[in-house]
Amino acid sequence: MKMRNTLLPLLFLALAGCGQVSADSQYAKATRSNPDQIIGVASVVDGDTIEIHGSRIRLSVFDAPERGKRCGNTNVYQKAALYLSDQIGAKTVTCDVSGKDRYDRAVAICSVKGSDLGDIMVGAGWARDWPRYSRGKYAQAEATARQGGKGIWGLACPDDVWNGRNYD
Repeated sequence: MKMRNTLLPLLFLALAGCGQVSADSQYAKATRSNPDQIIGVASVVDGDTIEIHGSRIRLSVFDAPERGKRCGNTNVYQKAALYLSDQIGAKTVTCDVSGKDRYDRAVAICSVKGSDLGDIMVGAGWARDWPRYSRGKYAQAEATARQGGKGIWGLACPDDVWNGRNYD
């Protein structure tokens, strides 16, 4: 057992030297070369928030249902978060940070394999375009989702599902 504990750090150092330990080294390289980018494997907090390397990131210019929101028997807050998690999986997420929000989270447009997570979420009907911030970036995706009854648009939702927010 003692020999095993001694060999593990050596193995790690050898792999790091050969470029085999990539997630953290890619992250460090990307942030040094572009401080406005966060890259790594993400965990999902909710339908419009992720975390990468301990940094909370508010996915920019779209909005997903908040905690506790339901449409009939469907917990749409949970559905949105699970859908986002399914889309990300264990893939590398690239986020282009534009600033911070009032909760001190990074605000960013994020993508997986070149696909914008906002397009994915709004297009599937688990989030909506927020024109005040997006300038209509996801308007077509939302219109298509609504027309197709996808996600939340196919459910009987109460008027307050969006917390009374103004999306004009």
